[in-house]
Amino acid sequence: MSRNVLSPPTQRLSHNRNYRVNVVHDDFGGSKWNSKNQSTSKGYEEPDLYADDDYEDDGTECNIEEQPEGSFKLAMHVPKSFYGGLIGFKGSTKRRIETETKTTIHVPRQTDVSNDLIIKSNERSNVCAALRKVRLLLDSLRKRMRPTHFLAVALNSGQVKERFMELKQSILDAELPGIDAELFISERCIHLTLGVYVLLDDAERKNAVNELQTCRQWLADLTIPFKLNVKGLEIMNDDPSSVRVLYACVESPELQQFAGKCLKHFQTTGLCATDNNSRETIKLHMTVLNSRYREKNNSSFDGREILKRFGDFDFGTAQCNEVHLCVLKSSREVEDFYKITGSLKF
Repeated sequence: MSRNVLSPPTQRLSHNRNYRVNVVHDDFGGSKWNSKNQSTSKGYEEPDLYADDDYEDDGTECNIEEQPEGSFKLAMHVPKSFYGGLIGFKGSTKRRIETETKTTIHVPRQTDVSNDLIIKSNERSNVCAALRKVRLLLDSLRKRMRPTHFLAVALNSGQVKERFMELKQSILDAELPGIDAELFISERCIHLTLGVYVLLDDAERKNAVNELQTCRQWLADLTIPFKLNVKGLEIMNDDPSSVRVLYACVESPELQQFAGKCLKHFQTTGLCATDNNSRETIKLHMTVLNSRYREKNNSSFDGREILKRFGDFDFGTAQCNEVHLCVLKSSREVEDFYKITGSLKF
């Protein structure tokens, strides 16, 4: 047996104290356990969740620029509506992100010409980490905001419009309790909704229009224009005596397929309203009555007689050869339909 086991070496530490150094002999696996023959084993290390690889499929990190002095800088567009949330109470949110990621972040002031958020650090990975945290925060803030735009198929012409006006007059002539003209959508605004979005400035609106154009790729395997059959009335809730929305059913397998792909695509853009982020499919429907259309009394209405008398009403057919990105609640700003931000025609 090695003498080092019986008389191990000692190491002098502070306060004149000597400590024995345990040496494992080769006969007992010394080559495996001795630090002299093996590099020191590292303890558990938390994986870097913000490493460059996490963004290899993302275009934003490509905009990270290395500065002449060796630091890294990223300029990213952020709508002014997010400034307050990014800064936080007395700057607490901004400081927290900076501390956690070892970066400095410049949030534009309201008077700044540029809306670019600037992230700087001595390490590229730190900039990526801050980018991730900022994005998560922006997503959270966007979820709290009301929708501003919607993707629509206009049905305010032709047979569907004519039949809608016939149904409206028939229901009003029936003089049903609690049913008045204010409950009906305007005939110039009849539409299908394929998506709802939060677009906060010109840059986001332009981006949404560009994303809409990319949806053209899914038309290749579909028969266009889409044919729509509009027939039958349904309600959004389970109690026909207390109804908020009464709508017409729409059947169009080709449009349904296209709408689903558009939904999935826009869910990846970060522009969707909260409701659309949680959806798996789009329910094709044409709103006929909505309690929110009433200016003074927007309480629910009794739809039992309407469903009983007109539940099988046939609105006829329509064709769809374009979809529009529209501004919500803008029907009063234009004479026909809604204010249109952009369109995809096919």
